[in-house]
Amino acid sequence: MNLKTIWHAIRNTLKAIRSGELLLRIRADKYYMHIMYLFLLMWMTILLSLQVDKTLSRVGDNKVALERLRIHHAEKEAALVKLHSASAAETRLRELGSEARLPQEPATVIKTR
Repeated sequence: MNLKTIWHAIRNTLKAIRSGELLLRIRADKYYMHIMYLFLLMWMTILLSLQVDKTLSRVGDNKVALERLRIHHAEKEAALVKLHSASAAETRLRELGSEARLPQEPATVIKTR
């Protein structure tokens, strides 16, 4: 095959594509529905993969938000534990001017069964 024959084949193919006769020229018109089904499946695969990618990116964002909330919760929990400790309670009572204090000796048993 020489260069002129190859150039002629390429030109004929491009003309067939432009005029919409490519399937008729290669005698694939009986497979038209199969080709359309294949393109539909390809587009559906692309769309589904985009949806999965979008969902996975949202999951990643939510994981970051959950981690921030866990840290915030741990900080709040530490602050609550500090507020509920006996020495902190006594300090707050003193600041408020209350006479209540922590017991200095252990509780005694009033009744035994």
